[in-house]
Amino acid sequence: MKYKFIAIIYLFTLNSFVFSQEIRDQLSNEKISFVEIYSDKGDLIGVTNVGGIFSIDLKNKIKSSKTEKLAFVNSFFETEIIETNDFNDSAVFKMNPIINELKEVVISPNKDKNQYLVLKTYVRSLQINNGKIHYFMDGIVEYYVSLKTKKVKIKFISNRSFENKSIKQLKEKGLTKIFFQITGAPMLNEFLNYNNLIENYNFQKTDLEIKITSKDDNSVKGNLFTNKNGANLSLGFITNDKPKVMKGLGVENILENYNINSFFSASNSEEIGFNALMYFKETRNYKIKAKKDIEYQKVDVTHEVFVLGYRFAEEIDTKKLDQNYSFTNSSSYSEEYWKKVNNVLFQPLAQPIELFIKENLIELK
Repeated sequence: MKYKFIAIIYLFTLNSFVFSQEIRDQLSNEKISFVEIYSDKGDLIGVTNVGGIFSIDLKNKIKSSKTEKLAFVNSFFETEIIETNDFNDSAVFKMNPIINELKEVVISPNKDKNQYLVLKTYVRSLQINNGKIHYFMDGIVEYYVSLKTKKVKIKFISNRSFENKSIKQLKEKGLTKIFFQITGAPMLNEFLNYNNLIENYNFQKTDLEIKITSKDDNSVKGNLFTNKNGANLSLGFITNDKPKVMKGLGVENILENYNINSFFSASNSEEIGFNALMYFKETRNYKIKAKKDIEYQKVDVTHEVFVLGYRFAEEIDTKKLDQNYSFTNSSSYSEEYWKKVNNVLFQPLAQPIELFIKENLIELK
């Protein structure tokens, strides 16, 4: 009897680890990469992996979060809100895509003296410290893409900036203050281009997708879906098993995850590039602490870029440019641009996030 009892415990324990939970597309049944999981109070609990699977660590965080509801957030899908009790009993969750039929975007070839492709965009950015939103910034941004070098420069046209004053900085003691801010307009990644992708990764093509794998160990790094509506690229550069450790200026900074999601008005993979970009999202997950601190702060950052229009220019139209990932300490706008985002992929922030910003952050003016 003793051996049977031990065996039953072993099988029960083994089964709890084998029980896999994942998120899939309601229509295609494909797995959805990098879905953000929020509590009913707007706290970020974690993110699924490139295969749409909940890690054991993420499931444990959900269990200990004491939230009654969970919000599943991915920019290409309608936000799904479920009861936490239902999460514990389900293996597969479905999300409805928001993309129906997109019109092809056509840009006339550059002529004569044009040196830049200019993307007019709406950008929004969240920085979350230990699960609580610390900074929020959005604005109208122009990206200047050099037609020769493909290097990108940016200029904010309008912006709103918000801060949660209740959250302490990384270090505040006497005159010494260490800030960690990475809120603002993101750098448009070099891999938003087919030639750069194929040069740095292996492609494994199937009927439904292209699996993007590492040239070093053939591990899956992302995927590329294409159909008549466009192309969807998901790519993970840094993951928990191979974090990037950075030290300097009295700070230890561990980048645990770095992922991108993007959508292009391109019917085949060879056409993806800046001139077809419609949407870009970047997520980064850090652990960071001052030199003498024992505990790390967990910092999660998301940046989104919604393309509103394209044009060519002979030169950059302004002398004063802005820095990527740079938080502006005051708002500057003359109209409510955030209510006029003309992009088919745009959807408001998830309700728990909107509510948290409204109740806990103040606009800097």
